[in-house]
Amino acid sequence: MSYYPDLGTKSQIDSGAHIRAVGWLDDKHKYSSGDAPPGLVLKLEQFAAKWAESVEALGWPVACGTHVCELCGKFESSGNFGVPAEVLFVCPEMIAHYVAAHAYLPPQEFVEAVMSAPLPGTPEYVEAVATFAGAADIWK
Repeated sequence: MSYYPDLGTKSQIDSGAHIRAVGWLDDKHKYSSGDAPPGLVLKLEQFAAKWAESVEALGWPVACGTHVCELCGKFESSGNFGVPAEVLFVCPEMIAHYVAAHAYLPPQEFVEAVMSAPLPGTPEYVEAVATFAGAADIWK
């Protein structure tokens, strides 16, 4: 996995004016930390568990292989997911681990989007990401 700054318009899986990267951490860059708001870890875990449904709804390719957490080496994951709002927040599946295990505190606008967005695999999610589906600049 590569590092991308929070709220940047480029990530490993998608880029463009409609994108905001969140949670693309590594061991060479500082990140914001603090106590996660109540319910955030659970909701991120729910999004992470449904990353494949998010990828399908957004028309993203599936990445092969896994990534090991560069902060502790004790967790691995392979997926990515999108969180719809006025923009599409793009995250690695590992973001739930970063918040729970490493006290990573994502930007407030992302937290608000996660807490209010429908989960992947639901008709509401498909509708919410419809304007972003197939818009990936990085794969054109």
